[in-house]
Amino acid sequence: MGHSPNNRPIIELPPLPEADHYLLAFSGGSDSTALLHCLVHQTNIKKKLSAIHINHQIHQNADQWARHCQNICQNYGIPSTVTVISSEKSDENSLRTARYKAFSQHVDKLTGSVVLLTAHHLNDDVETMVFRLLRGTGLNGLTGMNDTGYFHGLNIYRPFINTSKSYINQYLTEQDLTWVEDSSNLDTDYDRNYIRQQIMPLFAHFRPDALHRIKDSRDNLTASLALLEHFIGNDNPIPINDTLSHENLATYLYHWLANKRLNPASRNQMLSFSKACLQADRDKMPSLKTEAYTLISWQHAIYALRPHLLTINTNQHHSLHISNTPFNWQHEFGNMSIYAKQAIDINVNIVFNQQGEKIHLPGRDHHSRVKEVLREANIPPWQRSRLPFLYSHNKLMAVGPIISTHWQDWLMSYDAEYDWHSTNFLL
Repeated sequence: MGHSPNNRPIIELPPLPEADHYLLAFSGGSDSTALLHCLVHQTNIKKKLSAIHINHQIHQNADQWARHCQNICQNYGIPSTVTVISSEKSDENSLRTARYKAFSQHVDKLTGSVVLLTAHHLNDDVETMVFRLLRGTGLNGLTGMNDTGYFHGLNIYRPFINTSKSYINQYLTEQDLTWVEDSSNLDTDYDRNYIRQQIMPLFAHFRPDALHRIKDSRDNLTASLALLEHFIGNDNPIPINDTLSHENLATYLYHWLANKRLNPASRNQMLSFSKACLQADRDKMPSLKTEAYTLISWQHAIYALRPHLLTINTNQHHSLHISNTPFNWQHEFGNMSIYAKQAIDINVNIVFNQQGEKIHLPGRDHHSRVKEVLREANIPPWQRSRLPFLYSHNKLMAVGPIISTHWQDWLMSYDAEYDWHSTNFLL
């Protein structure tokens, strides 16, 4: 923040991320009012800027606030949207989730790249760090919100994150701006309000520069986290290091999942899974299941898999008549293609997860158990039961990419090529 020639304070915003559209989360409160004022005075930003106001229908003045926001945006020549939502619960987290869900739905209607701008400032960030500290957080939690974020599929940028609330208040006064006051911000029954009203003033009384010293701690922790993330990476799978204790492996997994923008499971779940990974026999596959992913340990590595692909209807049956070339058949588990240089005509049946089948492989004198063939081919177990068994005239011709002697002979007779590409099960 600096001063203009007439000695009125200005807030010098950092460069915004490149985007086709900037959407401001505009509550009408003091912070978002200051940010909107800053943004509309940047010509290159203003032409890409719009605002969205979320009406939770909780406060008696909610509709009045919505009209205030629309009027402010209209005066600035900024497109604005008011979205009315309802939430079954009125706790902070439920309201926040509902709000960001509404943001996400609005962004889906916009074209091009979109960055959601929020007016979170340095005091908010410190309050968040204290809030997380009291809940028992780890390194990720103690780094605060940072200037960029990702939530509900939204790319978020916080231009004020290093600007103190006192500076924003000074700016509002000097620029003679008006805003709405939400009386619920004074209700100390809410955890964050209690931290803001009761705990933060104690920090300032103890050390006048407490806010900026905590910011220094945040920046140091952020640098340490960035280094840790660099060494961990987000490759999938990751090898299991036998030299690690299960506690260290659980921590490693925590940061690996965070790198992949996946919410880590609880500490106890991670510890239990890590211990199982380190102690499991080679033929065992410990797993950890969540709604967003499934972790599986296989061949001394840990895989993060898409959970919706790990269920299968074993009764499904597909009868296909193949006459066109090229032929493509798309399934949730993969894509089958056949290309021939001449006309082809064949009926095939496709089923999944057949047990006890044998296949006659090219170059072998005997039939082999499919189960053993897939193991020899080093196909991961979660893909084996999701490979198509292709039959013609009741003969097993292929299992996914594995072809039989009969299928090879048929392909050669038509100068044809066959391929099966499995869906990517990895996150």
